[in-house]
Amino acid sequence: MGGYMGLGLQQWIYSRDPQKKMFKKQPLKSFTALPKYSRTFKLQVNRKENKKLNGLITVLFVFCTLLLSVFTIKHFIDYSDKHTQAVINITKKKDLETFSFLVNSGENRLLNNHPLGAYSEFKLAYKVNPESERLNQLLIETLSILCVDNNEFCKELDHTLEFQ
Repeated sequence: MGGYMGLGLQQWIYSRDPQKKMFKKQPLKSFTALPKYSRTFKLQVNRKENKKLNGLITVLFVFCTLLLSVFTIKHFIDYSDKHTQAVINITKKKDLETFSFLVNSGENRLLNNHPLGAYSEFKLAYKVNPESERLNQLLIETLSILCVDNNEFCKELDHTLEFQ
């Protein structure tokens, strides 16, 4: 026997024929023939009504789109005008608040004997609203106080008095 060889398993592996099933031919199954398809197709008649209906629907769609766009554009213009007016009102309100704050701050500085700081506040307020008579009066008073110490402010005082 030649020693331990796996208890004869090698003989079983090499003695079988694994290709037997692969080449075994099976008989063909019988089949039934399908009946012939007997329908015939013919071209459909081109209908004039469909063309007219499609044209009518297209014209109606275009008309509705134009009508809707006119109302939408009108609504958009109204909204844009309202928005612009609201922005202008907010800007005017902020400018008025800024002007009032600067004038009050300048008056407080003038009362606390800080004419140079008051002059800078009044100058900023003048940029916001140059038509205010109260501001122009306070600016002239401040420049006359500053003119005593510095001739440069005297020139600005003369220049301010010329434009009034």
